[in-house]
This record gives sequence, C-alpha cells and structure tokens, in this order.
Amino acid sequence: MNVLIVDDSDLLQDRLKKSLSELNKNINISLASNCQEAMDMFTLHIYDKIILDISLPDGSGIQLLRLFKKTKPDIDVIMFTNYPSAEFKKNCMELGADHFFNKTEMASLIKIIS
Repeated sequence: MNVLIVDDSDLLQDRLKKSLSELNKNINISLASNCQEAMDMFTLHIYDKIILDISLPDGSGIQLLRLFKKTKPDIDVIMFTNYPSAEFKKNCMELGADHFFNKTEMASLIKIIS
C-alpha cells in the first residue's frame, strides 16, 4: 500500500509514519509538508491513500482534496486536521473526502489504514 501524508508538522508526520510502519510492514509512505510538494508527489507516484491536513503553509488542503478527487476519483483521501468543525467536515465530505478526523483521533485514523 502506498500512502502520502500531507502535513506541515514534522512531529505529526514522524508519529504517523512510525505508527503505520509498525502495524503494516508492506506500507510505503511518502511525506509532503505543503501543497506544492503534495502536488509534485501526486503527479509522480500512485497512492492508495492520502492523509491530508486542511491548513498548509502555501494553501488549503481542501483545494488539494478537490484536485485529487477530480484527477483520481477512486483515491481514498482522509482529512486529518486541527479544524474539526462541522462546516469543514461537511465541505470536505461533499468534495469527496472518505474520512474526516480531528488530529486528536490518531488511533482511529491508524486503525482504518492498517
């Protein structure tokens, strides 16, 4: 399984990568810290799942979600954010997000990927 983690927090990236790798030895994880890196990785590789933050230094994860789903509708996109408001969740789900988690729910996120 190929997973792209898009988040500007190195600590969060490291925790997710470590947790997912421990649970699934056959997982390949790529990391992106901003929208541009995420777009570059998305165009160069094929991913089964993308874990995507809403707030990124150079743009919005919601815009990336829209683009990812338009380009590859069957890709599994998981929004993972510090902005768990009902409005953000509704917007993301309408745009095709498969899951929406508050960053405090890391255990739930890891469970659905592994």
